[in-house]
Amino acid sequence: MEITKRKSGETTVIELSGSLDIYTATDFKTFLQSNVKSENAKVVVNMEKLNYIDSSGIGMLIKSLNYIKELNGQLQLANLKESLQKIFKVAGLTAYFQFITEKEFKEKYLA
Repeated sequence: MEITKRKSGETTVIELSGSLDIYTATDFKTFLQSNVKSENAKVVVNMEKLNYIDSSGIGMLIKSLNYIKELNGQLQLANLKESLQKIFKVAGLTAYFQFITEKEFKEKYLA
């Protein structure tokens, strides 16, 4: 998995590509906690290039969401492929996370 970060105004945009799974979940956690430390942090995780996620990856996203909430921040997931959207629906996580569509992401973070 590759992880990159960039700023878009006040928001930290984290780009994931490859797989978020048992082998890479701790890498994501370490990256997030090393790069997001301020109160009221706004974070968008762009999952456009993420091909696969397993339960370890989902668990780490939940832990990351809780970490950001502890900072009184906001975590949003963007550009989930349809196959990944189904996983979040089946797991009952669509109400837990905030999602951004491709159009919203482009307008807010690529303009």
